[in-house]
Amino acid sequence: MSLYNDVAKSLSQKGAIGSVISGTTNTTNTLGQHAANMMGGGELAQAVSKIGAATATNVVRNAINEHIPIQAHRALNVGGGVVGDILQGDINSAGLRVLDSGLLNDILPGMSAVASQTRYWGRPTPVFGGITPTEALQIYETMKSSRLSKKNLFLIEVSSELMGDWVSPWFNMFATELDYAPYTVSGEKKRIGGAVLDSVQGNEPVELRVTTMDDQYGVLKKWYIDHHYFTASNDGTVGVPAKYAIKFRIVHSFITDASIPYSAYEDIGWFRPSNIEYSLSRREDAMQEIQMTFSQIDTFVSR
Repeated sequence: MSLYNDVAKSLSQKGAIGSVISGTTNTTNTLGQHAANMMGGGELAQAVSKIGAATATNVVRNAINEHIPIQAHRALNVGGGVVGDILQGDINSAGLRVLDSGLLNDILPGMSAVASQTRYWGRPTPVFGGITPTEALQIYETMKSSRLSKKNLFLIEVSSELMGDWVSPWFNMFATELDYAPYTVSGEKKRIGGAVLDSVQGNEPVELRVTTMDDQYGVLKKWYIDHHYFTASNDGTVGVPAKYAIKFRIVHSFITDASIPYSAYEDIGWFRPSNIEYSLSRREDAMQEIQMTFSQIDTFVSR
């Protein structure tokens, strides 16, 4: 098999005709070198040797072209390349090489157009990150039917035992930003010899930050302050969660209940007032924004 592999490798790398010319050139170079040595090995002798080798190569090439048609010449070279591709296990490159050669045009007219399309869709290109246009099209077809979630589309519902749910439309209309981490797991790393063991301790409560506008009468400010007084009064007493607990429902990517599908993502939790922050400035004529922070009451009751 070694002789067969050597022949196949030579065909795939240089082509059948190229192999013949290369062998002839090597022989001529050897004879020319002997002649140069007999002439003393000077610069003139080396020049004569190179001229002789080039002349011999051209003679062989002209003789081959005279007796072998160009189509046969091309077929031999393509065949050698196909053999090399198959031996390397690259069937796709072998097929592309045959289409690229144009040898099938006589059998199936119009194959040159098919070949150009096949070469385009089947060859990796840097334009698509090193993948073929066919693979890029498959990725696009997979993703085009998916609608990405938008951060400016969300529904916020707020209700409490103290004041009902009348404030929900106000929050949903005036809220500009929501920030929260719904799932946080705390843990501790413990060393055991040279290794480290992760020791999970449990879930952490959620901190919900709402940035919202308000009307000129301070409806949302007053609503927050009322819940604050029932949580921790100025007389030093604290209330019970049944009074001050606030239920938040946040739905992503949708803004009304009518548009929410069954599979929409939502978070629901019970919170208490934590702090409220105002920012006033006479340097700019802009809407006032207030920041409310709510702390989750417990991590085991979600609805």
